[in-house]
Amino acid sequence: HLINRHQLALHALHVALMKGQGTQYLWIDSTTLPVCKNQRIQRHKSLVQIASRGRNSMGWFYGCKLHIVMNQFGEIACSALSNGHLADIKMVERLVKEMEAKLYGDRGYISQELKSRLKEQGIDLITYHRKNMQAIQLSESDKYHLKQRNKIETLFSLLKGQYNLVTSKARSVHGFLGGIYASLCAYQLIYKNKPTIQIMKSSA
Repeated sequence: HLINRHQLALHALHVALMKGQGTQYLWIDSTTLPVCKNQRIQRHKSLVQIASRGRNSMGWFYGCKLHIVMNQFGEIACSALSNGHLADIKMVERLVKEMEAKLYGDRGYISQELKSRLKEQGIDLITYHRKNMQAIQLSESDKYHLKQRNKIETLFSLLKGQYNLVTSKARSVHGFLGGIYASLCAYQLIYKNKPTIQIMKSSA
């Protein structure tokens, strides 16, 4: 009940907690936030304003996506919500606006055009290459940091497993959003053993 009433306050707190959390090394990924089981999509009405059908490696879902940029200390440096159908790559520039860092992502973020635009603002986007692409020569430190992407997946698991990020109990947009911001704030404020990443410096 309190979460439903204080969605804006929770959002403001979440934004305040993210300020100053950026570092020179960042990891980006998204996770799905289904609002109901697929069998109930046609009957679901309460979140129809923001939910949509989307697809990930696990199949189809109906809901939204949470996009997160994580720093080496396991802290949330930036986050954003989108409809379920929106491609991850379309959220990158919004997430890292006014930041300067090396940004590590999976193959879903591959785009030479995006990489060039980000380079102009001081973001070095680093991903693996697809099998049908020319191999990219990465430094040992970049290879190591790409392999640490599983830490952001650990962050998502903590949000969902311990802080009730995904719930089918929301009966309004305010309640749904309030629950998400409450989960993010709880993780930032309470969880002590965040998934940290040891940084490997590039050799001269």
